[in-house]
Amino acid sequence: MAPRWQSNNMTAAAGPTQDEAAQEILVFGPFRLVPSQRRIERDGNPLHLSGRAFDILLALARQAGNVVSKAELMATIWPGAAVEENSLRVHIAALRKALGDGNDGVRYLSTVSGQGYCFVAAVSRPDQRQPAPTNPAYVHNLPAHPRQMVGREQAIQDISERLRTQRFVTVVGPGGIGKTTVAVSTGHALLAEFGGHVHFVGLGETGNAAPVPAIVASSLGLPVRSNDPTSSLATLLHDRRMLLILDCCEHVIEAAAALAERLYQAAPELHILATSRELLRVEGEFTYRLPPLPSPPEKAVLTAENALAYASVKLFVERAAAGGGEFALSDANASDVGNLCRRLDGIPLAIELTAGHVGVYGARAMVQLLDQHLNLLWEGRRTALPRHRTLRATIEWSYNLLSEPERVILGRLSVFVGSMTLDAARSIAVTMEDDDTILTIIDGLVAKSMLALNTGPQPTRYRLADSTRAYAQEKLAASGDAGAISRRHARYFLGLLEKVSDKSDRDLSAATEEFGNIRAALMWSFSDQGDRKVAVALAAASIPLFFKLSLLAECELWVTRAIEAFDETTGSIRHGIVLHTALGAARMLTGQLDELASNHLNRALELTEKIGDIAGQIRLIDQLHLLQLFAGKYDIALSTAQHGEAVALASNDSLAVARMRLLLGISCQYLGKFAASRSYIEAALLQPGLEVEAHGRLTLEYPRRAQISLARVLWVQGYPDQAAQMVRRAISDVIAANHPVMFCRALPWAFGIFFWNGDTEDCEDHIDRFIVEARRHNLAILQMVGEAMKGITLLARSETGIGLAMLRGSIEKLQSLSFGAVAGLRMPLAEALAATGHGDEALDTIDRAIAEARQCNFMMDMPDMLRARAEALMHKSNPDLAQAKLSLVQALDVARNQGALGYELRAAIGLARLWQRGGHRQEAHDMLASVYQRFTEGFQTRSLVTARGLLAELSPPRSCSFAAK
Repeated sequence: MAPRWQSNNMTAAAGPTQDEAAQEILVFGPFRLVPSQRRIERDGNPLHLSGRAFDILLALARQAGNVVSKAELMATIWPGAAVEENSLRVHIAALRKALGDGNDGVRYLSTVSGQGYCFVAAVSRPDQRQPAPTNPAYVHNLPAHPRQMVGREQAIQDISERLRTQRFVTVVGPGGIGKTTVAVSTGHALLAEFGGHVHFVGLGETGNAAPVPAIVASSLGLPVRSNDPTSSLATLLHDRRMLLILDCCEHVIEAAAALAERLYQAAPELHILATSRELLRVEGEFTYRLPPLPSPPEKAVLTAENALAYASVKLFVERAAAGGGEFALSDANASDVGNLCRRLDGIPLAIELTAGHVGVYGARAMVQLLDQHLNLLWEGRRTALPRHRTLRATIEWSYNLLSEPERVILGRLSVFVGSMTLDAARSIAVTMEDDDTILTIIDGLVAKSMLALNTGPQPTRYRLADSTRAYAQEKLAASGDAGAISRRHARYFLGLLEKVSDKSDRDLSAATEEFGNIRAALMWSFSDQGDRKVAVALAAASIPLFFKLSLLAECELWVTRAIEAFDETTGSIRHGIVLHTALGAARMLTGQLDELASNHLNRALELTEKIGDIAGQIRLIDQLHLLQLFAGKYDIALSTAQHGEAVALASNDSLAVARMRLLLGISCQYLGKFAASRSYIEAALLQPGLEVEAHGRLTLEYPRRAQISLARVLWVQGYPDQAAQMVRRAISDVIAANHPVMFCRALPWAFGIFFWNGDTEDCEDHIDRFIVEARRHNLAILQMVGEAMKGITLLARSETGIGLAMLRGSIEKLQSLSFGAVAGLRMPLAEALAATGHGDEALDTIDRAIAEARQCNFMMDMPDMLRARAEALMHKSNPDLAQAKLSLVQALDVARNQGALGYELRAAIGLARLWQRGGHRQEAHDMLASVYQRFTEGFQTRSLVTARGLLAELSPPRSCSFAAK
């Protein structure tokens, strides 16, 4: 749903009806715009604008908050005329000058780079069904109406409504959230309703021991004749309808609370609006917690246009423009600005102070500054109250109002990154205090708006704003307790991870919520001030979480450091196992198919054998097997699977036996032994529990692995419909698992079936997501495989140029990483080259593929490679039909020996066409028919449709039996 202000503006953008246009009035700042009279006033005085400037202003103001493109503006202002963009810029400049745009920080127009212009001031539309009333000159003491208020329209409306019904509202929130601005704006909004009787009393600049009743009485003009004029105030206000605003009550909270309660009870016509960083906690009080300005979510894809839908970004852009620097919101910097606003917790003061410096540093550099440390000293307006001139002053004001125990606990809680549970907060904060005392202090920090409380549908969590956290960390460091608290923090999250690992279901959802804290604990543990023993244990315990989140490169970083710090003579063997396993697996998946990855997996296997951990051996054999497949060591992979089967059989673990037979089935596929492959996989599938979820365990498996492997065999053996049905169900289950690494492991193995059946369109969306996920998670080899699959799909729909470039590029990258199955990808490249008239290059490509395949015994695609070689020979600059026939005959022979009916049909189609070309129609027909007749399904798939059409061409007119099939 769009923000309320945006919805209003979007409605206005459509333009008023004829009746509405006659009464339309737009008000912003001191200006009043009456379109029907083509009149604009500033504080009641006419302002002279050119006709074009007036039209531009009207078009932009009607769509306030939305970006209006330059083309749209020019079409509106100069309809049907050819006008240069420079003319629009001239009128915009004149309009800015007339409005005083930029003077004293006031902004109305913002240039959105590459997009157009946006009217950034708040626009209101008075009730235009009645003539605009002449406002009486109310006598009040309200501060001037804030002109740059952004995103608080709904808050003002809600508070006004509460004041009408509840009479007593306290606006609560942390420093800099904009409580005073909202209170003053609410006062102005209710002036007419209270007949001008709105009175503002600012308590922020008074001392802690200030006599609040005397200050209020003096402000109202009541002579003070006693030390406590509360009774006189109650008498004065008893029958008066008034809105009394008590601003900044927190440092005189007791006195302000007592006075407000007494006046609320004694004066039934009095309405009270208070602002404070904590509740007054008195009779009649309704609390309104002022929320931060909405900021873009972390993974939002932002453009200049959609970023302005967030009030925090809109405020940032206004204040950046007012700062006078060279800054314009653009698609290029929108994400950085959104990140800044989110990191500043949507706190208006923090946003204003930061935005004022973006012209000097740039948005990207300021994100880096925030990552290093918040700059708490950036200065704001000279005219601001002292507590609001810097972010430090704002936080310090609140900090000084805390008790000493509250200050100590706030410093300890600053060790947390992001949010924390109550249990975590108590565990880290407690020292000598008893548990009830800690709870009381935490409640006090929440009440004083130093600690935010999330009470949504999720379990309750607490959070320090980043600015408050930075300040509190300074205090913690100065206390000398930072090291002890950081150690306690690291041990707490180590305990949390170890507790999760002890559970049978390995539910990592709680640990996932704490990932920022776990990362911070790792950083401290490995630092110069850290604890190496905790660091090693924490790195080992974190591994399932890194794999669940698919953060493999970061996992490799911490595990490498842990292995360097790990002493195998005194350290836990189980720590050694998980560390070496994780490093080998992470290196493999990130494309490092080197001896180092193999060495780490073999070292982990040795340790599991040392302690007799059969389940661990099975998992490691699985991973070694995958590494060997990736590296093209297919015979070694078969031996590894056979060793795994022997270990499983010796342990009498039927599930382990099934898993190893699945590996045997996969190895046999690569070696072209399809009957054996099917037998192994079907035997594995008879074992219940083969598809048990991994629950965060370090694993490279994926859902329906056995089914996808079996589907490939079924297609090769001539069952394309069963294969397609099985693989579609399997991929749906993989997607439902919502695990990027599993998804990226599964799709390439399933892709062949879509391709062979001519259904590449069915999985193209999957391929696009695959490439994004593989890139995001640094799965180098899988990303390149994804790019190859994308290239193949582009070639399938005749987008030859880009398809060839993408496929060729991915093959070169995979070759550089020694990826074993790269030979299989050269085959579609050779086919595409042959089809586009590059027969000689196609022949070189497929000959290289065949040589590579034979060298490593990659026989899975050998029949198709030989068929592709024949195609290349036929498309050479000097076609060699004899050699082409020989290659096709070889393809048929290899396919028959492998029991690969699917490949046999593809080769038979090629040979039939070659014989047809030579006039041997009957021989071609009989040979192709003998293959076609062995199929029992799949008659709508690409190869069978092609074969049926070719048989119809080769058959005499009287023989049409195959068409019926």
